[in-house]
Amino acid sequence: MDKETLLTNYFEGTLTETEKTLFTEELEKDAEFKAEFEFQKNVKAAIKLEERKNLKAKLNALENQRTSKKTKKSSTRWVSIAASFIVFISVGYWLFISENSNDSLYKNYYETFPNVEAPIVRGSVSDDIKSKAFYVYDSKQYEEALRLFSEIYEKDKDDYALFYKGLALMELERFPEAVTVFEGYQTKPNSAFNSYVKWYLALSYLKTNEMEKSKSLANELTKNENPFQNQAKELLRDLE
Repeated sequence: MDKETLLTNYFEGTLTETEKTLFTEELEKDAEFKAEFEFQKNVKAAIKLEERKNLKAKLNALENQRTSKKTKKSSTRWVSIAASFIVFISVGYWLFISENSNDSLYKNYYETFPNVEAPIVRGSVSDDIKSKAFYVYDSKQYEEALRLFSEIYEKDKDDYALFYKGLALMELERFPEAVTVFEGYQTKPNSAFNSYVKWYLALSYLKTNEMEKSKSLANELTKNENPFQNQAKELLRDLE
């Protein structure tokens, strides 16, 4: 079978069992095929994230349009808030402001990472643990996804399992644990997951109030071409 067709069928989730076997064999023996697979996977992930980012921008624009009609009322409200700030300024208050600022940044930049590792054909779920893990991840059953990805990583030490385990923890808002998982990732030359792990670890650091670490990772991501390069530049500006 033509290798390009194999790649197309993989990303469309239409590989037959025979084609899955052939696909796995090609990944293992053909370095050029594997490099093309990793490239296409990165591109598709970046496109999905960009589409979600554009949708969020449109929704924010609509929300801004709606709230702009309340400018007069809002102005009075901000005067009140400013007065409260002057009265209640303290170390604890500044901490409160900082935490809420971090939350806002996190919400602006965080996007649920899509399943680009094992596309699921609608109405069909394989019995293997990898397919089950991605099925529950796609279904937003993050507790079960966490359990399955943990099991896969314990057994096989696959990079994708560690990465999606960290993502499941982020979805469950267990950020200190997500940080621990991502920090345990061992960067490998040319690994497809290097930039992904750095980006989501940088966002996790926002939620654990480790701002310098978040800045450091964002800075690293600005220096080389990757799916998060532009977002990292924007985050870095926001953190300065």
